[in-house]
Amino acid sequence: MINLTNRGYPMLHLFSGGGFVSYHQAHIYDQRPFRSMLLRGYIAYHPGKGFKITAKGREAWEEFTSTQIDQRKNQAAHLTRVFDADRWGLNGA
Repeated sequence: MINLTNRGYPMLHLFSGGGFVSYHQAHIYDQRPFRSMLLRGYIAYHPGKGFKITAKGREAWEEFTSTQIDQRKNQAAHLTRVFDADRWGLNGA
């Protein structure tokens, strides 16, 4: 499962188009998600060209943007234990 933060998503989105981001351009961005992308191997530096998304980064982007929320197998089952349906008068409704 891919875990992108509120900063990581826009950073990976920046690279998802496949273009290069120069060393000098990289300085304008928040370095926390930029560093994270480098450490995860989602982007890599190419000498003379700049930073670009890697195959691993492309896979992460595709997984993150294409994940569907599946329907439950037993839709009549109780909701999660952290929601008290009785408190709201919803059991038997």
